[in-house]
Amino acid sequence: MKHNPPKIIRDRKAKNESQKQFLKGFLIDGGLFLLTSVISIISTFKLNQLVIDNKIYLPKISLQDFLFSFFLAAFCILIFVLYKRHDKIKEMIYKGLFLIICFWGGMTVLNLWLPVFGSILVMGILIILWIEKPLVLIHDLLITIGLAGTTAFFGLGINSSVIVVLLVIFSFYDFFAVYKTKHMVLMAKDMIDKKVILGFIIPKEFKYFKEDINKIKINEKFLILGGGDVIFPSLLIVSVVPFGLIKAVVILLFSLIGSFLSYWIVMNQKEKEPIPALPPVALLAIIGYFLTLFF
Repeated sequence: MKHNPPKIIRDRKAKNESQKQFLKGFLIDGGLFLLTSVISIISTFKLNQLVIDNKIYLPKISLQDFLFSFFLAAFCILIFVLYKRHDKIKEMIYKGLFLIICFWGGMTVLNLWLPVFGSILVMGILIILWIEKPLVLIHDLLITIGLAGTTAFFGLGINSSVIVVLLVIFSFYDFFAVYKTKHMVLMAKDMIDKKVILGFIIPKEFKYFKEDINKIKINEKFLILGGGDVIFPSLLIVSVVPFGLIKAVVILLFSLIGSFLSYWIVMNQKEKEPIPALPPVALLAIIGYFLTLFF
C-alpha cells in the first residue's frame, strides 16, 4: 500500500486551509459590498417613486460639478493630512466627518421607511454605540448605511454615461494615487492611525467583527476597503434603477465579480501592499452597464 509523503499531505492541507480562508474573507468583503448596493437599490427605487410623484426634488449633477467638488475635497483633505501638528484636533475632525457622512446617509435611507423621530433614534443609538463601544461590526454597519444613502441620493441626479466617464477617470486616479504619488496611501495611513476609517474594515474571519477598532492592526486580521471603491460602482448601479431593476441587478453582479478579482489580487500578493481596488470593479461594472443597453 502506498502512502502520500508527509510533506505532500501538509502542503495539501495548507492549500485547502488557504482556500477556505480566502473564501471566508471574500464572503465578508463581497457581502458588505452586496449589502451596501442592495440597500442603495431599494432606497433609490423608493426615492425615484417620490420624485415621479413630485413629492421631493433631487439635484442634477454635471460631470464638471462632480469632478470639481471631488478634487477640491481631495486636495483639502490631503493638505490636512500633511499637516503634522495637533493630532487630537485632527482626530476630532476625522470623527466629525465620519459621523456627518454616516448620519446624513443613514437618515436618507431610514426616512424612506420611518418617521423622522424614529430615524434619528436609530442613527443616534448606532452613533452612541460607535463612540462608546467602537466594534468593527458597528463601524461597518454605520458606513454601510451611510454610503448607501449617499449613493441613492446622488445616483438619481447623475446620468449613467457621466458615471461611466467618472469610473474611468477615478480608476486612473486611483492607480496614480496609490502607485505614483502614493498620497492615497498616506491619507489612509493617517486615518488608520487616528482610528477613523472612511471605508469598510474587512475582518478575515467573522469572529473578528467583535474586535475594538482602536486595537486592530491592518494586514494581520483585517483589510481596508475604501468607501470610494464601493460608492462609485454603486452610483452606476442605482443610476439605471429608473429604467428597470433588472439592469441594476446585472451591473451589481458584474461589480461583484470585479470585487472578487480585486480581493484575489490583494490576497495573492507575495508581500501585502495597498492596491488600487477600484479599477477591476469599475471595469466589470462598465461591462455590465453596456450589456444592459441591449435589453
